Amino acid sequence: MRQDSLVSADPLVTLFLELARIPSPSGHERAVVDFLLTRLRGLGLEVEEEDPLYPDSRSSAGNLYCRLDGDVPGVPILLSAHTDTVPSEDEALPDPVLDEGVIRSGSRAVLGADDKAALAAIVYVVERIIHDKITHAGIELLLTVGEEGGLRGAKASSLEKVVSRCGFCLDCTGPVGGVIVRSPSQKTVQATFLGRSAHAGVVPEQGRSAVAAAAKAVAAMKLGRLDDETTANVGVIKGGEAVNVVPDRCVIEGEARSHDHSKLETQVAHMIEAINLAAAEEEVDVELTVTDEFQGFDFSKGGQPIELAEKAFGRMGLETRRISTGGGSDVNVFNLKGLPCVNLATGMEKVHTPDEYITAESLHRMYDFLMELMAVARDRQP
Repeated sequence: MRQDSLVSADPLVTLFLELARIPSPSGHERAVVDFLLTRLRGLGLEVEEEDPLYPDSRSSAGNLYCRLDGDVPGVPILLSAHTDTVPSEDEALPDPVLDEGVIRSGSRAVLGADDKAALAAIVYVVERIIHDKITHAGIELLLTVGEEGGLRGAKASSLEKVVSRCGFCLDCTGPVGGVIVRSPSQKTVQATFLGRSAHAGVVPEQGRSAVAAAAKAVAAMKLGRLDDETTANVGVIKGGEAVNVVPDRCVIEGEARSHDHSKLETQVAHMIEAINLAAAEEEVDVELTVTDEFQGFDFSKGGQPIELAEKAFGRMGLETRRISTGGGSDVNVFNLKGLPCVNLATGMEKVHTPDEYITAESLHRMYDFLMELMAVARDRQP
């Protein structure tokens, strides 16, 4: 049975549903950022919004930052989540429903539990801390935009004002209790092959096919799972305008990831070699761009954020699951900028699809965890 009648009795679920109803694909976070600004400033907090990532768009918004100064000794911590979602099918709008304890989109739109479930839990914790006058050692919030568009908000963020000793992002699928302790570095490769057009049925020998060069390059690359630490992929090929024209332009875009920096460099060098060799054999020019998307991190041997998280989960009676992932998140950027940070599972499932869902129980487990985390950080010597 549908349980919307129970929502009014559950302020955390209500808050999540309010957030989920606000469309906010990357680059269009204005409405949800305004919602958060109103909610947090209503608590008397001074909330700063960083410069928008997309200044030419009326719907653009910037990262939100605020701080609750601690009132007892301990370890100040930063909590982070992102405000954007992936686009929905045909611009469908979410109509989230609670049914038998499970929250689903109610339409062909993504639910947006990635990452609005985390936003709801974080904001609700702050509300409870302020309303109930709960002591803490210091809490900072950094709510980013543009995460789904390439960690853009985190990359643009300034951590100069951050005083926290460690940070926690809540942006991972799977049951609450999972902690990402290891993540790879990623580089992307873009190659634009520039050939010479000609009529394919009259004078094909006068042409130089950019598509043929791109295809030869991709065929020569080692792709897929290369070993336990390394993957590579070419995901975009764009070229040609008509079947009777030798194409003079073709673009390919690929990536490589690895937990081992030397393996990553070797794979990228291999991909570049395949591109250059194919261009030479097909007698076309090529323009290459290699971009460092994010740097990996490794807390598999421990570290302050791991220790705090595991102690908090232990106080809840939950076993911590240490996870090594092949993906990246804002955590990668924060670690690169010098803030030790881990990513935590929130209970969201089937993210980035219309079948995405999260349970009300998972929302409350996140809330309980954050409250225990506050207590652990308060009791810990700085």
